[in-house]
Amino acid sequence: MLDPIRDSDNRFYVAWHSKRAFKAGKYDDRVETYEEAVREAEKLAAEHPENTYWAEHVPKKFAPH
Repeated sequence: MLDPIRDSDNRFYVAWHSKRAFKAGKYDDRVETYEEAVREAEKLAAEHPENTYWAEHVPKKFAPH
């Protein structure tokens, strides 16, 4: 079973997609805690209602076999 996400968990960034066009992206230059990423996503959503924003976990790099 997966552990619940806590506000203090690290390695999150804000991702987004447009509601009107086929565009998407992420702000992966700013890796934050979950709480900070959620706050930033809410702020961006209020400023840009044409997009949807959310906190997304940074994937771990896979080690080569």
